[in-house]
Amino acid sequence: MFPKPSTNKITIYSKSGCLNCIKVKDYLKAKNILFEVIDCDNYLLDDREAFIQFIFEISDCERTIFPIVFHGKKYIGGFNETKLHIEKMLDFEVDF
Repeated sequence: MFPKPSTNKITIYSKSGCLNCIKVKDYLKAKNILFEVIDCDNYLLDDREAFIQFIFEISDCERTIFPIVFHGKKYIGGFNETKLHIEKMLDFEVDF
């Protein structure tokens, strides 16, 4: 019913008017990291409860704050968690 996260890149579940959604997209663009955006406005309007249940099932987290970010199928969190995840990932790549 709702689109699942990409299996091989960052997926951002986003909604209109969300400043942290804009921030996370800008941050990933600045780091040249590919990502997919899933606009959730219609899902929230059509059936908010079903969408929240879907997010809970794929993330094991009752998160209702946007953005909702995944790396592959792994739930990362919001803007701050994504920034930390990317910094660790890039630091790891530099070490090799």
